Amino acid sequence: MNYGLYLSAAGMLTAMHRMDVASNNLANVNTVGFKPDFAAAMQRLPERVEDGLYQIDSNTLLEKLGGGTLSMPTRTNFTTSPPEVTNNPMDVSILGEGLFVLDAASDDSGDAVKFSRDGRFTIGPAGNLVSSATGRAVLSEQNSPIRLDSTKPVHITTAGDVQQAGQTIARLQIATVPDRDSLIKVGDNLYRADPKIAARRHTTGSFVQPGAVESSGVNPIDTMMDITEAGEAVRNNSRILEVHDEMMDRAINTFGRVN
Repeated sequence: MNYGLYLSAAGMLTAMHRMDVASNNLANVNTVGFKPDFAAAMQRLPERVEDGLYQIDSNTLLEKLGGGTLSMPTRTNFTTSPPEVTNNPMDVSILGEGLFVLDAASDDSGDAVKFSRDGRFTIGPAGNLVSSATGRAVLSEQNSPIRLDSTKPVHITTAGDVQQAGQTIARLQIATVPDRDSLIKVGDNLYRADPKIAARRHTTGSFVQPGAVESSGVNPIDTMMDITEAGEAVRNNSRILEVHDEMMDRAINTFGRVN
């Protein structure tokens, strides 16, 4: 096989993955509470080492070259972003770690809850406090929907207490899971976790800022640079693929020609 061809193809695929991840981040530069992903790459081991076939004779030079690059699982940066003031009393921004817990029992996903950093809330048709973006009921620390009177104003304290007419109705559940890296993005700015892990969630004690929402965690300048660098890597690997193809063409049609 043409070893260089495979190495260049692996480099191109890795760079394309980086560009896809960065492009998705840039598309969410204004999404409330969005947490950017980052793509990492690792050196792929030679086939003999990767498969544990140590009894097979090896080519020392090829093994030193390695097996090219390999994309690692995409991870999310959960660093807290600064709040943006909206002056809407139903908006809240988490000051610290944790996520809002939303009801997911009726979405046929098999999950009891979903998680989100989007703190834009409103009162739903059934009188529950719901997420404005998804319509899902927001859960209290007692794991139940928060029932409100739509005719009365809502006040949310910095501790996350939801109040009406001076009475505390419930406290927003702001929780995290034991392994935050196990959270998976499922669209609509939501996260899911394995049901067993989600059941072990615990409250964080984080405060909230009423009348504000958390800004997107995407830095547009850095993200544009990531896209540019990844695109350049794709072009370079593409050119190397063309060079290898030209070399193979010459080897077969020129040097391999029988005089």
